[in-house]
Amino acid sequence: MGKIDMHVHTKASDGILSPKEVVEWAFRNGLAGVAITDHDTVNGIEEACLTAAGYDNFQVIPGIELSTIYYTEEVHILGYHIDYYHSELVELTKTIRDERLNRGKKIIQRLKQLNYDISIEEVLVYTEGGVIGRPHIARALANKGYVSTMQEAFEKLLGKGKPAFIERFKLPPNEAIDIIERAGGIPVLAHPGLLKKNINIMDILNLGIRGIEVYHTKHTSADNKIYLKLAEKLRLFITGGSDYHDAFMHGIPAIGSISVSNPFKDR
Repeated sequence: MGKIDMHVHTKASDGILSPKEVVEWAFRNGLAGVAITDHDTVNGIEEACLTAAGYDNFQVIPGIELSTIYYTEEVHILGYHIDYYHSELVELTKTIRDERLNRGKKIIQRLKQLNYDISIEEVLVYTEGGVIGRPHIARALANKGYVSTMQEAFEKLLGKGKPAFIERFKLPPNEAIDIIERAGGIPVLAHPGLLKKNINIMDILNLGIRGIEVYHTKHTSADNKIYLKLAEKLRLFITGGSDYHDAFMHGIPAIGSISVSNPFKDR
C-alpha cells in the first residue's frame, strides 16, 4: 500500500509551491497521495484535485489546518476529508482571511514605525489569493535585507512579544472541531509535540478530536512513541506528514519526508 503525506501547504496559504506543483512533486516522489492542509483556507484544494485526476491511483485528501487559541496558546487542528464547498466552513475561512489581511496591514504599519520600509504590495507577491501570514512578511523582510532569514524575522520582530507582533483573530479549538465535523470532516490534533508544556493535551482531545498527528518532522522518536501509544489507547486515527512549506532535499521539494499509510481507508 502506498504512503500519503498528510500535512502539506501550498501557495494558497504559506507554502512556496502551487497546488498543481505539490501534486506533481508528490507523485514524482513516489507517494500514493497527499493531503492539502493549508492554513485557514480551502482555496488550493480544487486545483490539487484537478491535477491529481491526471494521474492513475493518486489521491488528494481535502483538508485544512485551522489555527486556534486555547487560553493564550496556539493549538492547530487539522481537518481531513472535508467538504471544501461547505458554506459555513467557506464563510469562516473568509472571515479569517479578512482578519489576517487586516492584521498584516497593522504589522506592516508597525514595521514602518520601526523604520522597516516594506509595503503591502511587497508582501502580497509571496501570497496567492491575498492571504497574508507572518511568514510572507518575514520573506519580504529577508528579501529586502533587513534580516538574513525568516527565522531571524520572527525572533527579532514578528514573534509573540516582539516589537511588530499583533494579536490575531481568535478561534477556540472546540469551534474549529465542530465546524470541521459539520463539513463532514475528521478533526485531528496537529503536531502535539510542539504544544507548549502548560497545555493539557487530554483537555484538547476531549473536545472531540478523532485523531493525532503522531509523526511530524519536528517530533522526536520519543514523541512518536508517546503519541502512538496515546492514539492506540484512545483508539484515535494515527496520521503523519511533513508539514511541507518550503524545504528541499538535494534540490527536490521534501514532500513525503514524513508519510503514512492512509488511516482513513476503512472509515
